Amino acid sequence: MNNEKREQGVLFRQSLNDFPCMVELGKYSPSFGLHRYRQGLRFVPTDDEGFVVRGDKQRLVYKGRRRSHQFTICGDTSFEYDCFLEREPQSNVISLRMEGAEHYDFYRQPDFLQNPLLAGSYVVYKKETHVGEGTGKLCHIHRPEIIDSRGHRCWGDLSVIGDELRIIIPEDWLSEATYPVIVDPVIGTSTVGSQYKWAEDGEDIPIPLFFEISVPVNRFLATQTIKGLCTAYIYTNQDDYDGGGRPVLYSDNGGLPYERKSSQEAFVDLRVTGNKPVGWRSGTFMSNAAIPSGSNIWFGVFTEYMWFPRFDYGAKCYADYWDDYDGIPGIYPIYDEDYFDFKLSMYFDYSASQNYVCTLTQGVDLTDSTKTTGIFKRIIQVHSGCTAFINKGLITLRRIISDIVEINDTKKQIFIFLRTLYEKSTSETKSKQMGMYYRKTYDPVVAGTKVNRGLLISVVIKTTSFVRDYIINRILRNKGELYLKSAINKEINIDSKMY
Repeated sequence: MNNEKREQGVLFRQSLNDFPCMVELGKYSPSFGLHRYRQGLRFVPTDDEGFVVRGDKQRLVYKGRRRSHQFTICGDTSFEYDCFLEREPQSNVISLRMEGAEHYDFYRQPDFLQNPLLAGSYVVYKKETHVGEGTGKLCHIHRPEIIDSRGHRCWGDLSVIGDELRIIIPEDWLSEATYPVIVDPVIGTSTVGSQYKWAEDGEDIPIPLFFEISVPVNRFLATQTIKGLCTAYIYTNQDDYDGGGRPVLYSDNGGLPYERKSSQEAFVDLRVTGNKPVGWRSGTFMSNAAIPSGSNIWFGVFTEYMWFPRFDYGAKCYADYWDDYDGIPGIYPIYDEDYFDFKLSMYFDYSASQNYVCTLTQGVDLTDSTKTTGIFKRIIQVHSGCTAFINKGLITLRRIISDIVEINDTKKQIFIFLRTLYEKSTSETKSKQMGMYYRKTYDPVVAGTKVNRGLLISVVIKTTSFVRDYIINRILRNKGELYLKSAINKEINIDSKMY
């Protein structure tokens, strides 16, 4: 932790209109970290020499003897990491150690992609994409371009081995290069997929990916219980006259989508027109039962009409067709266990229910309830030798007073003296909480008082005494907290015959 604080240098945020990503550059070494989720990912070059750091808000250079490193902010969703080779290196491989790699999957994009920047590139997704973390995409490591001082260029290759990212430069090209040589990969921070075309089996020319009358789903992990209203976010890339669909949830059964867990799915317009540009669309749905925390859930789109999504290659995607136009299938239609390797740009979020606990002073814990305002009026008349129960308002009062009297024969005996209590009080009380309050008061003979806020009043009298109105008023006037800082003492003269 101390090294991490010491190394913290320049900070800048990217993808502010998406899921914001914090980029952190090292203070003394040319490392860079990406923090979009709780688990971050940090890239650390293996250089062991010191560096001189200089730059501004757009560019930062770490100047070394054999290698220099430079970071340049390209825009809101990407930045460049350039490695300068000052002289011919001993190896054609540049290695970067990745701290936190165990939390992520590194999906290599296919070589058949026409864009050389994307062919052989890597997208980085969370191993477990949690509900509420968007698509789960952390970054995109684009294929590096290699440029020498004469402007000669070639493409390098990327590979991920364990917790190490390797940039491979063609040896033949490197041996003929004029130095310094720039190795120039671009790091993207958008959570949207990089692809929108794919090559069908046997086809050489890629076509736009689309779904129609099918249910494409990806798997997510629920970290909290899901129950109630949810909001879906679906990225659309191209127009169809009737484009649209409904967000759906399915349970997981052995790694396959199974039973429908959503209801009231709103139709989401996925058209792309002049006033509806390419981008995210949203719609609501309900979970039709509580989905337990820690369970996997399959989320996707029931495409009533055509949908053109963005995606990355890598994760499992089931997208079987549904021929019944009557509605969303209750059991996911798997005709076989084949799947696509598409990570579609879609996700959903929900608001978890909250329980609030309010702690009063003097150690009384309450569970908060709906704010209630009421006017209470009570009249109590207690006669000797009887117990009164009055169901009025939200206050229960139970008072027990026991007297111990010492007589002439030096033996201690317990006698019961009856006393009469008359009370008539009217008060207005506003109450926000309901709970248990415990209160003790003391007369010359020990008097214990227990106050419970409820609907029952129980008064047990074992001695004749007069309780002053202000004691009762003190209880009734409290609106949320009751402070009793001292015992209640009162002189009592007992003049009665013993039976």
